[in-house]
Amino acid sequence: MLALRAYQVGVMLVGGFLPLLLQRRAKAGREDASRIGERKARNMAARPVGNLVWAHAASVGEARSVLPLLADLLAAHPDTHVLVTTGTRSSATLIGQLTDTQFPDINRLTHQYLPLDRARWVRRFLDHWSPQLAVFVESELWPNLLLEMRRRNIPAILINGRLSEKSFKFWRRAQRSARALFGCFDALLAQDDITAQRWRELGLKDILSPGNLKLDAPPLEADASALAELHAALQNRPVWVAASTHPGEEALLADCHQILRRTHPDLLCVLVPRHPERGGEIADLLASRSETALRRSANAPPDPAHAFYIGDTLGEMGLYFRLGDLVFMGGSLVPHGGQNPLEAARLDNAILSGPHVGNFSVVYDLLAAEGGVLRLGDSTELVGALDSLLKTPAKSRALAQNARACDARQGGARARTLAVLTEILAGSHA
Repeated sequence: MLALRAYQVGVMLVGGFLPLLLQRRAKAGREDASRIGERKARNMAARPVGNLVWAHAASVGEARSVLPLLADLLAAHPDTHVLVTTGTRSSATLIGQLTDTQFPDINRLTHQYLPLDRARWVRRFLDHWSPQLAVFVESELWPNLLLEMRRRNIPAILINGRLSEKSFKFWRRAQRSARALFGCFDALLAQDDITAQRWRELGLKDILSPGNLKLDAPPLEADASALAELHAALQNRPVWVAASTHPGEEALLADCHQILRRTHPDLLCVLVPRHPERGGEIADLLASRSETALRRSANAPPDPAHAFYIGDTLGEMGLYFRLGDLVFMGGSLVPHGGQNPLEAARLDNAILSGPHVGNFSVVYDLLAAEGGVLRLGDSTELVGALDSLLKTPAKSRALAQNARACDARQGGARARTLAVLTEILAGSHA
């Protein structure tokens, strides 16, 4: 319990400085200044009358994976409302842009920012919302919040749970704290057998393995008029997409593109940073290399003079994945751990990655076993692989078909997870 107690004491000691931290983050654009009160459990929306399921999804990836499940839940329980909390501006924007076509029961969905894990803010948040069930997605755990939920006997479940090797090593050194924290959940739903086994080795119980929600997500949507405009501008120009890139990676990818254009002079690189607000930073990087680039946020399509098109908008990944048929998944040339490749696979793309894919190792292993991904050791290998695929479209098509077939054989996690949620929710009403 030492690690847990040290955390609680640390938060208590710095608690008085947290409002200042939030102000600084807002000034830097990392917090929504107009909604900063929510991070202190103030200025919250009105709680809807009746049953409330609260789901916490830390950022965009977790929000995308859980929204279809929440739509299923609302369809099955017409007397229930859903509160979704997130911690990033991008995820809040994603939810704010939902339409009733994308989320049919949107009138029963409320979004709020999760308050920081200060004890009195946590208590105020729970006093106000008083959920019948709490659902946490993947791996973001806040000790003060979880322990207060347990004290109030709020049923809780961790879904699509993931425990990385790094986190597992930490919790193995603090097993008593791990059992106290994870023990706040009535059930732990692992997204893969590796996570389930790691939880068992920590001495945890009530573990289920319904599968990975990200394997059940529908294809990403794209605005038809925007797609037609871009296709008309490209005029069958060859394209490769570098998706969800991270700091330090864009320079390597720019080097790759410069080399590729010696053989493929019309080639366009659509470079999509994981965090769209980095668009200006990336444009400056490319300008320093005398590269011509256009930002999607400028609302103009690229012309033949542009070597790069920077996808610095939110909610348009489905658009970018439809521009070509070659996708490099970012976060993998630098030691970030990779990003989910299945969204690209569902839109008939050949998928390439670097060596660092630990965050999605099970998914990449599935794809690799069926010839649905090329995992490269470094940027030099990436250049060779892209050059080969550009010269031999049949190889690219085969890679894409294998990935799509592998994805189609997965699934079922959403229905199995919904069944567990329904059972726990029914118990909370008993």
